[in-house]
Amino acid sequence: MSDLNRLREARRIIQTGAIARWQAREEVRSETRRVVAQQGPGAADSPERQALYKARVRDVSYLHNVAAGSVRLPLGLERRMGATLDFIGLPPSEQARAAGRPVARIIENASPGLVPQGFGTGFLIAPDLLMTNWHVFPTRSDAVGRGANFLHEQGERGIAQGIVFELEPERFFVSDDTLDFAIVAVAPLAVTGETLSDLGQITLIEARPKILKGHPVNIIQHPEGGPKQYAVAQNRLIDILEETGFLHYETDTLEGSSGSPAFSELWELVALHHASIPQMRGADVIARDGSVWNETMGDDAVRWVANEGVRISAIVAKLAAMQLANPSEQEIVRRLAASSIDPVAEGIALVGAAPQARERIPGVASPPTTIAVSPGMSNVQMTFTGPVTINIGSAADPTAVEAASPPRTIAVEKSIRFDPDYDAREGYDPAFLDPMGNLRVPTPTVAAGRVGELVKGDDGAPLVLKYHHFELVMNRTRRLQMWSAANIDYAPSRKTKGDRKSWGDDRWIPDPRLKAVDQIFDADFYKPAGNIDRGHIVRREDNEWGDSELEIEFANSDTFHWTNCTPQHEAFNQSDPARNDPTYRGIKGIWGSLENHIQRSRKDGDTRACLLAGPILAADDPEADFGKGPIKYPLRFFKVVCVAEGAVGAKVLKVYAFILNQKDVVDRFGIERFEPGRFSRYQVALKDVETAAGVLFDASLHAADTFVASA
Repeated sequence: MSDLNRLREARRIIQTGAIARWQAREEVRSETRRVVAQQGPGAADSPERQALYKARVRDVSYLHNVAAGSVRLPLGLERRMGATLDFIGLPPSEQARAAGRPVARIIENASPGLVPQGFGTGFLIAPDLLMTNWHVFPTRSDAVGRGANFLHEQGERGIAQGIVFELEPERFFVSDDTLDFAIVAVAPLAVTGETLSDLGQITLIEARPKILKGHPVNIIQHPEGGPKQYAVAQNRLIDILEETGFLHYETDTLEGSSGSPAFSELWELVALHHASIPQMRGADVIARDGSVWNETMGDDAVRWVANEGVRISAIVAKLAAMQLANPSEQEIVRRLAASSIDPVAEGIALVGAAPQARERIPGVASPPTTIAVSPGMSNVQMTFTGPVTINIGSAADPTAVEAASPPRTIAVEKSIRFDPDYDAREGYDPAFLDPMGNLRVPTPTVAAGRVGELVKGDDGAPLVLKYHHFELVMNRTRRLQMWSAANIDYAPSRKTKGDRKSWGDDRWIPDPRLKAVDQIFDADFYKPAGNIDRGHIVRREDNEWGDSELEIEFANSDTFHWTNCTPQHEAFNQSDPARNDPTYRGIKGIWGSLENHIQRSRKDGDTRACLLAGPILAADDPEADFGKGPIKYPLRFFKVVCVAEGAVGAKVLKVYAFILNQKDVVDRFGIERFEPGRFSRYQVALKDVETAAGVLFDASLHAADTFVASA
């Protein structure tokens, strides 16, 4: 059986599911068409999606105009819909040309000297990984001996044969029949010697929304195994299937277009094209002349009504959840899932948001800011309010817009880097307070009634995620940590000798050891919530210590995993929120103030502490929905401070337990020695933390509980 015939058989399997999904959405599509016809593209989406999309378009335009060249920007099954076939052989824009370079015709034989026969489309999603459909390559063996033919396209002098690279499924191959995708490794050198890396890639970006209903869906494809074509007309998006991870659209495709990339009008990748949907009458397929279709009539006689693509966000989530037997392939999947960070968000983080995009409190002025951005720099995360001047290239760039005088200049060069070796992280040390003695501070456990909420490891036990100097356990139900345990050393000799800004600006990342669905990302809650901070449970300043600059740097960075983040109101999280917003003048955030209080209390040579902390994830916590489903956010947090006093070998453990509430953000606190002091109103018995948080502490900590001792 030829590859083309095998593909047709596999495609029929996929098409059955696509037809069922299409038929189930008839009422939704009818309403969508009515709203779009009356109010225009995008009007059928939720207000939240419309607002997020509008902000994204604004940010992309802003980055193109202000930061072109200094940040990474977006590139900027198989039937024609309607009476005409709206293909063009030449790219309609330079953005389209750039997006088309990583798109390849999949061919039967990569051997030089043979005229290749094409039977599908694929595209590079990493320097050496090509994505196509599962029904193109259902198994690893189906990709053996096949090739990827790039740049087979119309040019000024005719159709170029292009460059052929062999596929290497023995090195890497994964596939999923539910979402109909396959990813296979590609040889770094073409059979004729060219370099694969010169072609670029179309990165998988998880960010949403990148498109709204009624907007165009552009597809770059190799229809019928022929030269590259661009479908950029009669191509609107007609439905978004949030639950199942698919899109329905009207873009023209032909046989051989399986595995094509589908783009938004901004040339951002939104879907993997995979199936066509015929018009149905009951169980019968309808032909173009209105009769019942049968196989003797050929596929071209079918009346095709829509195409279906797999949403990129669904594919990224699936990749993040994959557990492969081969460690090297598992590592490739981990890196691929972790690389799906939104370049638009990173670009805005690098240069700051457009002034008109920042919502400011009426009557509150912010000092002007000038940002000097050097070309070729890495991504950083920064937030500014008030007038902003951005100088691309140098602070003296004459083309930069001038800010009001006197400006404050900030030089931005890079973002923090993370230790890539997650297996080498040592985690938390229970003997940290008294290494030479018998004093121990065990990690918490979880009440039996709540163990079912936790993320589990392969052995079925709660998964403990180890970082530099701390570790934690995640609550899968709430997508937040259940508890963390951290070793803290405030000794000046173990702090960085230089300015931590030399490491780059802060950037939050997912933990690649966890599924994406088990973590709350910026776009899910923190960014749209406005007044909510990305609240560290293990504080950066606390964890930023070590015996070398590299250890300190990586310990600092480890606190910026989403697993260590919880939604905290800025007036609760920040010790001095008025620095950033005069509305909070006179308010001292109790979470930040307590952290500072702990740090300043470690004197007389005793610089160590163990902190056991986390959010109290209560059933009656409030929730908010910013377009991606309701997310509950905690109102209360616990922090258990464990310190040792006395001579070496005879230290005495003291434990101070606190429950802090986000509602109380107006009290002012002084910082002197570590006694409960003005925090006394928040100190509780350790058993009260257990009752509230569902987290259990070792008996030795109860025995050292100072609240019980003083009661």
